Amino acid sequence: PSAKDWKPKYVVIGGIIAQPWMMNMYRSKSEYDIAVIETQARRPVSVKVKQFSLQGARIQNDWQGPQMVKYKNKLHPWKYIVVLPVSRNPIKISSPNLSQLKPVHEGIRRVLLAQQRDRGQGPQGPTAAPVRERDPYQQQQNGDGRYDGGATQGGGSS
Repeated sequence: PSAKDWKPKYVVIGGIIAQPWMMNMYRSKSEYDIAVIETQARRPVSVKVKQFSLQGARIQNDWQGPQMVKYKNKLHPWKYIVVLPVSRNPIKISSPNLSQLKPVHEGIRRVLLAQQRDRGQGPQGPTAAPVRERDPYQQQQNGDGRYDGGATQGGGSS
């Protein structure tokens, strides 16, 4: 596989024109903006939108943080997450830039955690990821060479 196998998408979790548990993918931010304007004007949406329900989904190996893939022609490895919906194929979401992956990853996590709470399941429920002790997006090295990161609760894309 090569980096060309990834299709660039603008990913929105919930947001102002979708249910909170929906993940929508647009070809670009400008096409998302068009969809918002058309939806608010009660016009049919003219841009391509891929929609995925996150209800009952989980993130593969989420306790490890984002997974990595290295391409020969790219300087840095790409980080990616794999969303496992209930009844469709896995959805891989990647970025060469970790700061672009973080809000999508956290947005998906927020939806999944809210679903667990709604079902009254603790952190050991079937869609639960093990409780994380560090945030892979904020690794800081302390004196003995180990990485320490505080758990963060941040915003997401909406």
